[in-house]
Amino acid sequence: MYVNKIMGALLAVALIILALPTAAGIVFGTGGHHGGGHGEEKPIMERVSENYAYYLPISEGVGAAAAEEVFDLGAALAEASVEDGADSFRAKCSTCHTIEDGGENKQGPNLHAVVGRNVASHASFGGYSSSLGEVGGAWDYDKLNAFLENPKGYVSGTAMSFIGLRKDGERADVIAYLASETPNAPAFPEPLPEEAEECVPTEEGELAEGEEAVECEPVADNESLDEMTPAEASAEGDVAEGGVGIEGDFAESDAPRVEAGDAAAGEVELPEGEDAAEEAPSEEAPAEETEE
Repeated sequence: MYVNKIMGALLAVALIILALPTAAGIVFGTGGHHGGGHGEEKPIMERVSENYAYYLPISEGVGAAAAEEVFDLGAALAEASVEDGADSFRAKCSTCHTIEDGGENKQGPNLHAVVGRNVASHASFGGYSSSLGEVGGAWDYDKLNAFLENPKGYVSGTAMSFIGLRKDGERADVIAYLASETPNAPAFPEPLPEEAEECVPTEEGELAEGEEAVECEPVADNESLDEMTPAEASAEGDVAEGGVGIEGDFAESDAPRVEAGDAAAGEVELPEGEDAAEEAPSEEAPAEETEE
């Protein structure tokens, strides 16, 4: 009898444990028959932000297309603050590194005059990882920027456990501070050239709010006339609008010209002094066909 009571109690506890997730889903709307299972599913980042205070943003879906933003290191260093870099260094780097001239080595080497120094080359420090030694070259600004942003991502297998300086402005400040502690440090790289805005003629009302129109250079009206020879320009101006230009020797002869409105339709006005007996043909000559 006593054994049956114990077994019954254990079975009741097991049933309660199994029923708890379903009951919680029904009460809080996260599952079951009355929860959000039949509603519209929220995006993953929205669900994460509701449940966690700190999180890393991830892209929705697999292979989500995102425009790659180019980081302008030269422009960032030109605006960097050495004072802010010194503060960041003391707060995040001084546990493992010293930077003053002749400073001791800690978990990492002394970083005085590190800009331009060969990678993994501090004479009195022997704790470099083999993977860092394989990088080769000198610590230029590009290498420092990539390594400080993500040490383990840039040098796989490095002994440096620091997560990195992910903020571009803070990283540029620290690099500027390292350069200030390097005698005869190399000059900062030049900022990237600005891309020229494409001139696209737009009609009034087509620009969205906040956009600025890019004015196109006007084309000179006389550009086509400037390319013409004097003879062509003269011939162009001699022919009245709607008139017919006459080429060849006939245009320079003394033959009479027919002006619009000066003679009746189908007749030719003769100059004075000529024989009036010569009459113009009364019938108009058929017009010649031309290719359009």
